[in-house]
Amino acid sequence: MNPNDPQRSGLRVVVAEDSPTQAELLRQTLSDEGYEVTVAANGLEALEAARAQKPALVLTDVVMPDMDGYALCRAVKADPALRDVPVMIVTALNQIEDVVMALESGADNFIRKPFEPRALLARLDFLLANRQLRAQDTQQAGIEISVGGRRHVINAGREQILDLLFSSYEEALQANEELRERQREVQTLNLQLAGRAVALEEANEQLRSFSHTVSHDLRSPLGTIGGFSTVLANRYAERLDERGLRYLNAIRQETERMVRIVEDVLYLANIDRARVTRTRVDLAQVAREIVETLQDAQPERRVCFECVPQAPVDCDPRLARIALGNLLGNAWKFTGKRPDARIALSVQPGEDGEPEYVVEDNGAGFDMSAAHRLFKPFERLHRNDEFEGFGVGLATVHRIVTLHGGWIRADSAPGQGARFYFTLGLAAEGSEPGSERTSSPRA
Repeated sequence: MNPNDPQRSGLRVVVAEDSPTQAELLRQTLSDEGYEVTVAANGLEALEAARAQKPALVLTDVVMPDMDGYALCRAVKADPALRDVPVMIVTALNQIEDVVMALESGADNFIRKPFEPRALLARLDFLLANRQLRAQDTQQAGIEISVGGRRHVINAGREQILDLLFSSYEEALQANEELRERQREVQTLNLQLAGRAVALEEANEQLRSFSHTVSHDLRSPLGTIGGFSTVLANRYAERLDERGLRYLNAIRQETERMVRIVEDVLYLANIDRARVTRTRVDLAQVAREIVETLQDAQPERRVCFECVPQAPVDCDPRLARIALGNLLGNAWKFTGKRPDARIALSVQPGEDGEPEYVVEDNGAGFDMSAAHRLFKPFERLHRNDEFEGFGVGLATVHRIVTLHGGWIRADSAPGQGARFYFTLGLAAEGSEPGSERTSSPRA
């Protein structure tokens, strides 16, 4: 707009706004268009400024100290010298009761915060262009209405009611346009997310294909190395001195270790591609079977295993057994140096109502400062000479739990055992309190 427009130049506007930021925004917006602006911090100051020098228009916030915007509007309309001055309410309120209150107080127009400067200026042009309709004889007998269980008396003239209806309609149009804009943004974001999801799936598929290719390609030379190492050990061992035999054994051990790593890479890649087929499974029964197998493999160990009687849950039976097998296998391994080894499976209610399954032990434990590495493939928190392993077990558990829509976390301290809490995405039913305790005898 042109600041030199004669329709605006020199016209005085009183602004009632207790927020310094909003007051400065209004002052700057109007001053740039040629209006003379008087800013008041509350309704009383604005009323005094209007009475001291009659303005062309009053802009007022609603919530202010001493005198709010509605009270200011009523005071302006009740003053014979000011009643023809248009009053626009600038407010963040947008309920139907707010419109009724504006009508009841005799306001001529309103606009929502935050407002676009162009929309505000267009609204002012509308009010000033229709200023001649604000004659004192346009007041009519009050109309009583009920809104939200409250009774209101509307004394506004027809022109004021029309102006407020137009402003309400414009606000509705603006709100709808904002909503459509947000919807367009959401649609754009959804398309972007869908594209990224496709790209991520393609990248994952390429990564899985690469893992399979590399793993299979490594198996052949590793098999050759292992085969020739065995031939050397069987046929030429007597020709090698002690150092040569040590080197040969090192080659064989590292070859076997590399084969296991390759197999673990393939295993992890296959876990990522697994489909979850849910059926009712008793994790307690699965846990007892796993511990029995571990005990059979090491009959000389004496381990106290505590387990809830039942832990039914809807999950993939094969994947759940693999996950629980890794957790219990770790507990069995890391309690290997304790004569009073203890392992337990329990169930506790989670914060969101979904049961949390807990596998705990009193074994070696670990420092929680390194817990961020816990579920990463091939990351280990203990040295090989302390406990064997390749750091694949917990990574596998994490991926299985994630496939089920669940989560897993750990709590531990060095020498104080470890506790692993996990969920499987769906609430279990029928779990019974208490636990049974079994102790396997020493051979």
